[in-house]
Amino acid sequence: MPSDDFALMEAVRADRDGAFQTFVERYQRRLYRLAWGYLRHHEDSLDAVQETMVKIYRARSSYRPTSHPFTWASRILANHCLDQIRRRRARPAESLEAVQEGQTGRDLLAGDREDAPDRHHERADFLRRVEEAVATLPNSQREVFVLRHFEQMSLEEIATARGCALGTVKSSLHRAAGAVRDHMTRGGRTMGEVGC
Repeated sequence: MPSDDFALMEAVRADRDGAFQTFVERYQRRLYRLAWGYLRHHEDSLDAVQETMVKIYRARSSYRPTSHPFTWASRILANHCLDQIRRRRARPAESLEAVQEGQTGRDLLAGDREDAPDRHHERADFLRRVEEAVATLPNSQREVFVLRHFEQMSLEEIATARGCALGTVKSSLHRAAGAVRDHMTRGGRTMGEVGC
């Protein structure tokens, strides 16, 4: 299968043997992290990725190479997650650490690492505080923050994925980053409502 993402997507569109399986393997972890950023629940995030992959396969012929395949896929996932948020009843959020014993849940967010125990604990604590802070953001700010800082998408890619102006993305990201910073500086106390 092609190593280039655009070439892979062309193979998916053409329904070439093994292309979609390669697509799934290439993007499923990143899409899980994004889903978890929205839903904050392991099973719901897994379901969202699975259902999004079905939607992507069905919509593969509608893809146009004006945006990166992951940007296109993340928009489909984001729409699905926002629909789920609107439909579901409130449910307590889970931390990735509590979801699965061992490294698996942490690996989905941070990648495989073999840190010393004290370094791992320090890192896990920091990541937990970031997760708590991100969870307090309004949905629109959380989406931008997750896409930028967890998925390393460019501001232009985020604007395309969200279908909004670049200035709106910059403003949302600035507010989100400030809110996360304030939340962590205050030691995780609940912060007030932040504008979208």
